[in-house]
Amino acid sequence: MEYICCPKCHGSLFLYENTIIEKKDEIFSGKIKCTNCCLEYPIVKYIPRFVQSHNYSESFSYQWNKFSKTQLDEYLGIPLSSDRFKKETRWPNDLSGQIVLEAGSGMGRFTRCAARTGAEIFSFDYSDAIDANFNNNNNEFKNINFFQADIRELPFKKRYFDKIFCFGVLQHTPNPQESFNSIFNVLKPSGWLVADIYRRTWKTFFWGQYYLRIVTKRIPPKKLFPIVKLYFEVIHWFTGLILPLSSHYSKVLSIIFGTADYRGMYPIDSKLMKECCLLDTFDKLSPAFDNPQKIEDVEKWIDKKSVDFYEVIPGYNGIEIHITKKNN
Repeated sequence: MEYICCPKCHGSLFLYENTIIEKKDEIFSGKIKCTNCCLEYPIVKYIPRFVQSHNYSESFSYQWNKFSKTQLDEYLGIPLSSDRFKKETRWPNDLSGQIVLEAGSGMGRFTRCAARTGAEIFSFDYSDAIDANFNNNNNEFKNINFFQADIRELPFKKRYFDKIFCFGVLQHTPNPQESFNSIFNVLKPSGWLVADIYRRTWKTFFWGQYYLRIVTKRIPPKKLFPIVKLYFEVIHWFTGLILPLSSHYSKVLSIIFGTADYRGMYPIDSKLMKECCLLDTFDKLSPAFDNPQKIEDVEKWIDKKSVDFYEVIPGYNGIEIHITKKNN
């Protein structure tokens, strides 16, 4: 409670009305209220909820609760998430004493990577995926604080976090630049921010997902999933016929058809590989927003007077953004 504030007016919050504490210092349910604007927010299943459950991120609520384990390193048997976290953040392994924000957690594949550094982690998601994150990580780690919140209206004071990371999120928000500015505002002076976003190039015009999404993004996730699964099965079978002849052309066709295909890329069981491909195909076709950006446009987001260092480069997820905030 001491770390959060009202996302609307940044007033202090206090607990009231039917608060249930199941364990020491852990609030299972109740309400919190702003001392300034008097807005109320519920705590449900240990998690403060600063947004309504039904919002533009419903596809991610469905996706990450259905595939709640799929991308965990322990489930796959290879360190995909931990390797990406280390490579993309460039942070030291020990961050003890620091406060780190994860902006957009999904089911928590990177949350656990951050928690292992020993830092105090604040992890939020706009969707109900935060419940999957909680279930995956709460028992194992005691240095994670979970929230359901809007990246554009954060329940934190400005200039608060030592480090912030935001992976796979910005492109799925209504206004990626606004979302980026919001998380930058809660970064401490001398703090380090790392984010990524899909990259738009001439090749993007050949990505089938953006043509299919004209229809698919309008279908409720629960109804969409069996349609995507059937479509994926057909394309996966078809490209599988070409795979022995040319893995390159097989993957190119998958991109043109708007599906994911990682066969031959990672040493994991074929059944798990197919599950990952299905998950990412749904991830391509279901979100309400998918806004890839050009590198030169992302560079314009950065207020050069407010940073000591910045870098906007091609990276794992398209474009990587690295910033250290000016100490003033």
